[in-house]
Amino acid sequence: MGWLCRAQDRGGGGGGVSAGYSLLRGWLPPYPETTGYIIPTFFDYAHRTANAEFYARAVRMADWELQVQLPSGAIQAGFYRGNGSKRPPAVFNTGQVVLGWCRAFSETRDERYLDAAVRAGNWLADGQDSDGAWRQHAPETETVVHAYDVRTAWSLLELYQLVDEQRFLDAARRNLEWTLAQQHDNGWFEHNAFFVSADKWNVPLTHTIAYVMEGLMGAWSCLRDDRYLEAALRTATRLREIFEQRGVLPGEFDRTWSANATYSCLTGNAQVAGVWLRLPRECRDPQFVSAALGLNRYVKATQLLHTANLDLRGGVKGSQPIFGRYTPLTFVNWAAKFFADALMLEEHVAGARTTEVAS
Repeated sequence: MGWLCRAQDRGGGGGGVSAGYSLLRGWLPPYPETTGYIIPTFFDYAHRTANAEFYARAVRMADWELQVQLPSGAIQAGFYRGNGSKRPPAVFNTGQVVLGWCRAFSETRDERYLDAAVRAGNWLADGQDSDGAWRQHAPETETVVHAYDVRTAWSLLELYQLVDEQRFLDAARRNLEWTLAQQHDNGWFEHNAFFVSADKWNVPLTHTIAYVMEGLMGAWSCLRDDRYLEAALRTATRLREIFEQRGVLPGEFDRTWSANATYSCLTGNAQVAGVWLRLPRECRDPQFVSAALGLNRYVKATQLLHTANLDLRGGVKGSQPIFGRYTPLTFVNWAAKFFADALMLEEHVAGARTTEVAS
């Protein structure tokens, strides 16, 4: 969390969080997408520690997102390089900022955040295809459709719970149905890589696989449709089996769950651990807790905690080893965010287990 605070301070002074620290380029510009979903992490940590600084920082992030929202209501793709940049709007990025604004409104009751989220939600609903997928406004460097956009469907459900606008519920449900149709019996999802061309990245990362599970579980928490939980559980179980067999999670997989990757995606590891820590409350399988603790230990072992270099201390690399395929030579803000989430969940689960034993 200290490293994330430094990333925010290095994000240009407006409140947005720097995308990360590159060993080649130094601190990167702020990233609207990830700043959006970092907001709930800072509110969670503020409540956990009773430290008002983290609460104030979350509010600054939400305010900064108001400043960078496009006239259409959408959020741009990629890093923010000023009002003159010509980045296109992006469905996934917009959804992640909606999640941040919804939490900011719930915490502060400031209507500006809810109004911005509604504008963004209307843009998302207007751009959705009839089958529930989002094929418009995809960043030019990505495929035209993604299973991990289900995390955006979850954001519309969070918004629906605040404003009771039927079109947000309908759009979310359509995308959820489309997403369920992409899952194979073995838990793998079609259309879940960043790219489609053979000469680019055309297999899913643990990062994008976890995005789908997070979106499904978020949707389940809102609607209690057991199909969403069962789909997430199917994927989570396969990943747990791989981790138990290999002692490590490769960074990417094909549709048979084969992996040629020689690196691990630390962002994906932290997300998967977070999913595993949420599941035992619903499926009563203690094996997920044991696996999550092991995966968290793996990420802990990669974190630099004693270096005098504050640009690195506490950060989490994109890949292990650091020159791996995913964001090489870079400590990224979303890896630190998801790791903080996983560690807070680990403490919560440990506390709950202690209470059960005592009673």
